[in-house]
Amino acid sequence: MRVLCLLGWVVAIAASSAHAVDFEDYDFSRFSQEVTECDRLASHGRDPGHVAPAVSSSGMDKPAAIAACQQAVAADPDNPRLNYQLGRAYGYSGRGEEAMPYRLKALEADYPQSLFVIGYLYSIGRTIEPDICKTYELWQRAARYRRLAALVALPRHSLRGDFEVCGPALAPEALRAYLNEAKAQSNDYYVGMLVDDLLAEVDERYPTSAGVTDG
Repeated sequence: MRVLCLLGWVVAIAASSAHAVDFEDYDFSRFSQEVTECDRLASHGRDPGHVAPAVSSSGMDKPAAIAACQQAVAADPDNPRLNYQLGRAYGYSGRGEEAMPYRLKALEADYPQSLFVIGYLYSIGRTIEPDICKTYELWQRAARYRRLAALVALPRHSLRGDFEVCGPALAPEALRAYLNEAKAQSNDYYVGMLVDDLLAEVDERYPTSAGVTDG
C-alpha cells in the first residue's frame, strides 16, 4: 500500500511539473545597448529592455521623440527597442496606424514589451482587429519572459474566462507560477494586493491536493 501511495505521489508531482512554466531570460544583448536620443526621449520605465530613464506620456516631447526615433531606427532598423519606442511615440501622438509597423517589427524579435502591448491592443481592438486569442498567445510569450504586466494580466483574464474560446486553459500550477513570479519581481503595494487576491482566487477554485498519505 505504501508503494502504491508513493507511486501516486510521484505521478502527481510529474503531472504538476508537466504544467510548470519554463521561464526564459530574453537576450537583450543581441541588440545594441547604446543609449540614443530616441532612448532619452521615448524610453518606457516598465520596458524590461529600456536603457535610459523613463519618459512619461505626458512628459514626452512627442515630435522630437518621433524625429529622434526615426533617425535611430534608420541607423539600426532591426533593434526592437528602438522600433518599440518609435511606435510608442507615434501612439502617444494619436497616430496609432503609423505606430503599428514599428510595434510589429519589435514583435518579430519577440521583444517582451511589444508582446504585452500588442496583446493588449488585440484585447481592446485599438488600431488592430480585436482577437482575444492573439492576446492569449502573446501574453503567454511575454509572461514566459517575466514581463510583469503579463504575469498579472494573463491569470486575471484567465480566471475571468476571457480566453475560454482559445483552447486549453492554463493549469492551476501555471497560474500560481505566473503570480508568484510577479510577487517576487515587484515590491509595489498595489501590485502585491492584486497578486494576493488572484492567488487566493486560484486556491479557492483549485485547492492544492492534500489527499496523498503514506497509506
